[in-house]
Amino acid sequence: MDLSTLQALIGDLTNDPMHDRHSLAQINTELDISQSQMNVEAKILTETTTLTIVAGQSQYALTDLGGVPISFTRVTHKNLLLQKKSKAYFDLYFGGSDWTLTPGTPVYYFIEATDPGNQFITVFPVPGDGDTGANLIVEFIEEHTPMSSSTDTPWNASPETAPYHYVLAYSVASRLLIRDPNPTNAQKVIPYKSIADAGFANLVQVFKSLEKDIPMRLKSIYRPVGQAANAWRQV
Repeated sequence: MDLSTLQALIGDLTNDPMHDRHSLAQINTELDISQSQMNVEAKILTETTTLTIVAGQSQYALTDLGGVPISFTRVTHKNLLLQKKSKAYFDLYFGGSDWTLTPGTPVYYFIEATDPGNQFITVFPVPGDGDTGANLIVEFIEEHTPMSSSTDTPWNASPETAPYHYVLAYSVASRLLIRDPNPTNAQKVIPYKSIADAGFANLVQVFKSLEKDIPMRLKSIYRPVGQAANAWRQV
């Protein structure tokens, strides 16, 4: 569904086809909120960037990523997962000296930002000459681009989400109706939210399946091992 179709559907669901009670601007704001919340939980707009490790340098600018990162899901170096920590963690456990100068192969990282579009990743310990042969791989969820044109589609036109655009309409409609809790609206809020929640659960599973590599499992079978009843052995 494009933006105009979603707006029309939300108008129908809220019995406000002319958008007299809920303006298009209000609907668009709620659509943005729903997209952001679902994007983070389902990991819809995921990207990966590679940073070149420099000996003696612990901080690296996260620029030219193609989008604004809103969550960092995975960081690796030498194919090993780095743990995300806060600066308070290092102050607490490494506060006996200037921990920003501690040398070694990175095992932790933290994110700093002056604004959402100007972010930095700092690794700890400070990498040395032996760490420069492997890059830092940063996986993140990027912020969606708000829909503005009538032909724009949700989540940056991600094709995998197309069957689930209706989830946004029901989610937004339920939130708009609950603001005016008259008996007629109250009867719609819970069913609409249930439809949105069920559809979103399916959307989450779609993206979980895309990122999982499930190993093959041997199917258990049962064979008789004797003449006695129920004498079966699992193999």
